[in-house]
Amino acid sequence: MVGTDEALLPPSHKTLRDWVFDCLRTSIVSGDLAPGQRIVEADLAKQLDVSKSPVREAILQLKQDGLVIDAPKGRGVVVAPLKPSDVREIYAVREALEGLAVRILAADPQPERLATLRTIIDRMREALAEGDVRRQFELDVEFHTSLCNATGNRRLHDLFSSLRPDLQRIFLFAVNAMTLEDHDSPRQALIEHEELLQAIADGDADLAAARLSAHTGGRAHRIAAALGGH
Repeated sequence: MVGTDEALLPPSHKTLRDWVFDCLRTSIVSGDLAPGQRIVEADLAKQLDVSKSPVREAILQLKQDGLVIDAPKGRGVVVAPLKPSDVREIYAVREALEGLAVRILAADPQPERLATLRTIIDRMREALAEGDVRRQFELDVEFHTSLCNATGNRRLHDLFSSLRPDLQRIFLFAVNAMTLEDHDSPRQALIEHEELLQAIADGDADLAAARLSAHTGGRAHRIAAALGGH
């Protein structure tokens, strides 16, 4: 079932195709539509009370983004599985993008550029105190997106934002299917974000890049292993 809460009601500035796409992507990222689940064009059009045309266009965009794939025997599409190779590729790209971001920020660590990042860490700390692991991981994605945005480099931000649905799916898997202990514990994640931001604020680009690499690289390996990778 595709979510259609009030936040996803079609606003005046969006086309039906964009709205359907947002509904589907949100449902996939949140896990409401599970990997391997079939999406039937006619059923979806009926549920959303739209014609088949915007549904078809939205599904085509989801295929281009890698979130759905063709079903066997030409029976429409299914939600794409999350594979170990996907995790490794996504994390390799994100580390390259964020590695550039931390060096840009550390070269000119103006407090106003880092204010949003500090606020997100404060919210992560609150989520940890409340035991809201899923919320903390959502804020984790927001932190890294904001990290790239803080550079003022629009293309860097756009490139990282394109990874956001994939990162959210990966984080959802981690929350639901992994034992979040030791290096993957919510408390350790918070500490690593705090240390990364401190290195940036201190203007130490090499240390910031090293902390970023330690934060992302090990986690990619462990998530891929949990998915069945070697």
